[in-house]
Amino acid sequence: MVTKSKINAERVYYNFDGRMPPVQLENEPAPLPAPETEPKLITDTTLRDGAQDSRIPLFPNEARLRYVDLLHRLDNGTGSIYAVETFIYQKRDQWVLEKLLERAYEFPKITTWIRANPKDVKELYEVSQGRVKETGMLASSSDHHIFDKLGYHSKEEAVEKYLKPVLTAMEYGITPRVHLEDTTRADIYGWVIPFMQTVLEQTEGKAKFRVCDTIGWGVPDPYAAMPQGIPKLISTLRSETGAELEFHGHNDFGLATANSVAAWRYGCRKVNSVFAGLGERTGNTSLEQVVTAYIRLYGDPGFDLTVLAELAALIQKDLIPVPRTAPIVGEVFTTQAGIHQAGVAKQANAPGGLIYLAYDPALVGRTEAERSVIGAMSGSEGIVAVLNAEAGRRGAEVRFSTTSRVVKDIYDRVQEAYDGRYDEKTDRWNDYRTTFFTPEEIWQMAASSLHLEAGG
Repeated sequence: MVTKSKINAERVYYNFDGRMPPVQLENEPAPLPAPETEPKLITDTTLRDGAQDSRIPLFPNEARLRYVDLLHRLDNGTGSIYAVETFIYQKRDQWVLEKLLERAYEFPKITTWIRANPKDVKELYEVSQGRVKETGMLASSSDHHIFDKLGYHSKEEAVEKYLKPVLTAMEYGITPRVHLEDTTRADIYGWVIPFMQTVLEQTEGKAKFRVCDTIGWGVPDPYAAMPQGIPKLISTLRSETGAELEFHGHNDFGLATANSVAAWRYGCRKVNSVFAGLGERTGNTSLEQVVTAYIRLYGDPGFDLTVLAELAALIQKDLIPVPRTAPIVGEVFTTQAGIHQAGVAKQANAPGGLIYLAYDPALVGRTEAERSVIGAMSGSEGIVAVLNAEAGRRGAEVRFSTTSRVVKDIYDRVQEAYDGRYDEKTDRWNDYRTTFFTPEEIWQMAASSLHLEAGG
């Protein structure tokens, strides 16, 4: 039986005067919950939180629709990518919402985000004509927000203010998804748990909750104390309330995905994500990382991972460049270092399989993605890979190997270019190259060397 908690009248702040927030480790780890019978789920907030990325002035309407179409294909009928949320306030938002509802996708379900007031609930019902059955609504949970941002006089007042739109949503047949903003700085036993218990009581257990690591303070260590320790935070909220929980992470310390996986493990049913980690400041938990983590932990329900390449192309074309080193969706199958190039060259026929690739690029829609670039750290294997790829592209019958004198000649010329010219008077190296060699340049060096050999 769940014991009803009382609200703590005192304010609880985590103020470190702008310094790095310390993590307190405790002697006992967070307890793992009993195995759950319901599958874990993924939700998407690219159209909402992702669109707030400071590098994106506008998420175009057509791109938003195309994004959800691709998300639907990625889910591939599994229902594992459960929902996507969008705004309702501007004319463009309402147009997009209407077009998404017309698609009538079962998954991802179309949900929304509104402010925590009854007026917004009514507006949502009107613009969607009652077709939106779930909405997120903001309920700032830390005392930093309750008092310093919102100016409430007490924590009881915050409960009263947040409860009104929750109950209004219930009246309109809309499931309230309460977004507990800034939970990782909140008074967990003194406000969050009593508030959640009150909401569940008033909604007959129908309300859902999103636990938000709004400024990325969360850590995945099971020994880390609340409110920053995600395992202890999630397991405590789950055991004290029995509510359905969803985790929303930010990446300020590079832990958004790790925290999301920990949230799954310790009691969250859902993880909220954004493609390519778009979002405020350092961004949100990356959808593609969560999808691949899901497969590794729980098995592949049937995702169409090849769609990830199309999603990356959409973001690249209509929003901002995807970082080249972004896991899963970046140019992460390219190698420069000689030792890595040697491994990639040998792995095609290796009994043990891949040597320097984490998985087959074709899994995520990246055909012909493996390639070598020639820079200062490259070896003969990389030069061979580039030459043979160029020979195939040009229809030339010649093939190269690391034992070829041509390859050795090109390697020496490449290194000479990066060394530059030594000036004894100044004891400095000058005129050295600082850019990669293009495949065309490498091919022309080979053609030149072959011509000299023939002429000799």
